[in-house]
Amino acid sequence: NLNIAILKTIAFFDVFNYPLTATEIWKWLYRPNKSYSLVEVKEALESSQFLHGKLSVVEGFYCLRDRENICNLRKKNNNLAERKFRKARRLVRLFRFIPYVRMVAICNSLAYSNARDESDIDFFIISKHGKIWLARFFTVLIVKILRAQPQPDDHKDTFCLSFFIDEENLDIQNIKLKNDIYYTYWLQQLLPIYDPDNLYTKFVKVNKQSLEFLPNSYNNIFSKEIKNTQVTDFISKIVEFFTSPPLLNQWTDDFYRQMQSRIIDKNLKSIINIDSRVVVNEQMLKFHANDRREEYYKAWKERIKDLLNHCPLKY
Repeated sequence: NLNIAILKTIAFFDVFNYPLTATEIWKWLYRPNKSYSLVEVKEALESSQFLHGKLSVVEGFYCLRDRENICNLRKKNNNLAERKFRKARRLVRLFRFIPYVRMVAICNSLAYSNARDESDIDFFIISKHGKIWLARFFTVLIVKILRAQPQPDDHKDTFCLSFFIDEENLDIQNIKLKNDIYYTYWLQQLLPIYDPDNLYTKFVKVNKQSLEFLPNSYNNIFSKEIKNTQVTDFISKIVEFFTSPPLLNQWTDDFYRQMQSRIIDKNLKSIINIDSRVVVNEQMLKFHANDRREEYYKAWKERIKDLLNHCPLKY
C-alpha cells in the first residue's frame, strides 16, 4: 500500500513535469492507507523492487522510468521561479494600499516553484467582508496601469487575478469536482505572500476536510512575506474613505458590482454559475473558463494504469 501511495504521488507530479525528493514524496503522499514516517518512505524508495522497476532517481529527484529529463527541467524552473517571486512581491507591495485586500497567495505551478519562462503569475485573493467587487476592481486596475495583464499571445510574467473569495466565506469545498485530485494539491500548495490577519491558517482549517488525502502536508510559509507598515495602514484608510465613504457604502458597492458585471467577457457570461468554472456572487468571484482539472485527473489516472499494467485500482 505504501508503494502504491508513492507511485500515485510521483505520477501526479509527473503530469506537471515535476520530479520529487524523498522528503517531498512523504509530504505530498496521496491517500496512504495509514500513517507512514519519512524513514519508512525512504526505505521503500531504496529497497522496494516493485518501485525500482518503475522509478528512476537523478541527483536526489525521483521520477517515473524514462522521464529522467524532467529532473533538469525542474532545476531550470526553480531558477525561473525566483524571478517571478520578485515580480509578485513588487506588485503585492502596491496591493497593501488597497483596504479591501486581506490576503494574497500565489497559486498553481509557481506556488511550488515550478514556473515556466512563458507562464503568468496566478493569485488567490481574500477580500474584506462585503467588498469583494472593490477588491477585484482596484487590484485589476493596478495591473492594467502597469500593463501587466495577460495577453492572448503573451503571458510571460503577467498577473492573473481570477479567483477572489470573501473573508467571512472561506469554505470553498463546493467547487471541488467529483474526481479532483488537483484541487486537493492546489489547496495545500497555496503560498501566502501577504496575510496581515493570518487568514491563511483560518482558510486551511475551514477546508481541512479536503486535505484528509494528504495527511503529511503542512501549511506553507513564504520567507519574504509582505508586511504592512504604519504608512500603508494610514494610506489604505484614506483610500477607503474616498472610494467607499461610510454614508455611501451600499451605493459604492452596487456601483462597482454593476460596472464590472457589464464588462465581463461575453464568453464567460454564458457559463456563469453553471458549474465551478466561472462563479460570480458576493462570496466568490472565480473566472476559470479553461478549467483543466478533469484533464489533469485523466492524465494522472492513465499514468497509474500504465504503471500497474491496467490492474484495477481505487483512486
